[in-house]
Amino acid sequence: MSLVAVDLDSASTMELVHAASVIAAELARRTPPESAAACMELTETLTAATDMHEAALSGLIEMVERHKEVQRWGFPSTRSWLRSRLGMRESRAKERLTLARQWHRLPKVTERCTTGDLSFGYAATIADAVTRLNDDDCAQAEDILLDMVDQDFSAGKVASFGKRIRDVIAERDGTERPDTDSRRGYERSWIDSTRSLDGGRYIKGWLNPEDAAIWDGTLAPLAKPAGTDDHRDLPERTAAALTSVLAGGHRATKVTVICDLDTLTGGTAPARLTDGTSIPAPQARRIALTAGVSP
Repeated sequence: MSLVAVDLDSASTMELVHAASVIAAELARRTPPESAAACMELTETLTAATDMHEAALSGLIEMVERHKEVQRWGFPSTRSWLRSRLGMRESRAKERLTLARQWHRLPKVTERCTTGDLSFGYAATIADAVTRLNDDDCAQAEDILLDMVDQDFSAGKVASFGKRIRDVIAERDGTERPDTDSRRGYERSWIDSTRSLDGGRYIKGWLNPEDAAIWDGTLAPLAKPAGTDDHRDLPERTAAALTSVLAGGHRATKVTVICDLDTLTGGTAPARLTDGTSIPAPQARRIALTAGVSP
């Protein structure tokens, strides 16, 4: 039988970390209680304790980062150390490093984290929101975002409002810049894909009205549920439909564009799709060059 005895008043940080590691290892080996209600209560208690462990980690990582300790061990950056040595995914490593870097700039967040009054999720969200703010703006943003936490706004809402704070400050200082997607414009379609570590792909993009009509006309019929036993949600069915089309299992889709003769002969009045979506006149004329025309 293992015994962990720690005098909290006199124990060093290293001794406390060792004791916490031993207890965590024992908890991981334990079989959960048979009572679901007890498991729910224990989950909430353990999560709160884990959040305080995260607070301790933030202080430790901040010291490692500030003194560039990882370079002595051959790592190019603290984030690289978190990913390779500690096995964190990129998003997790970034989240922890961001909080550690902002730890000294967020005294109220720090205090509430160390007393168990603020979850790691909220703390990381606030840290990300103030990353690019100066110290004065950071202090004001900290108060605003903590007030939202106290009003029971979700972490997602706090993140959205944090982004809005950055936008307002950028507008005030004249440093606002359109995001990459906006700078592309909306006349031409684009798709960006990034390969994941397991060989899959993340996809995002924008389709102009003409291409969106082709997308809808092609994939919507194929993305319908296959029957009462088809429990896939719409995104899953859409992915399957797109794969089917890319594999050559579907014929070309017809898209109807309605426009005036004046538009075809150089006018500026927009054309439209059958659902009423507007098509710019130059784009309508380009489509007409390779399309069948029905007067």
